Amino acid sequence: MHPTASDRSLPAVLLALTASTGPIDAVSYLALGHVFTANMTGNVVFLGFAVAGATGLSIPRSAAAVGAFLTGAVAGGRLALGMGPRHRWASAAFGIEAVLLLAAAALAAGSGADRTLQRVKRRRRA
Repeated sequence: MHPTASDRSLPAVLLALTASTGPIDAVSYLALGHVFTANMTGNVVFLGFAVAGATGLSIPRSAAAVGAFLTGAVAGGRLALGMGPRHRWASAAFGIEAVLLLAAAALAAGSGADRTLQRVKRRRRA
């Protein structure tokens, strides 16, 4: 049996997604108060350090990132259970992700995240 076009392109798509998580995490770490958005392992480690009393790390920020990840994982799992074919599920998931990313970008734009990034840059120069 011959693989379909989507099966042949899957490794390239997964590689692109994997490569994109590094820059995403770098920007989010610097601009969002030392939390990661693409990988949760760092947030769990930072949460442990913060609980142990390490300075410069925030329990609420790391816990919020881990909590949001868990909420998204549960919601995605429930969504996957209720949907049939893979193509319909993927379309719905990408649409929901796009809406959530736009909402997060709007919240970040209104919250002064750009001022936080400017403060980080000033501290590094000093």
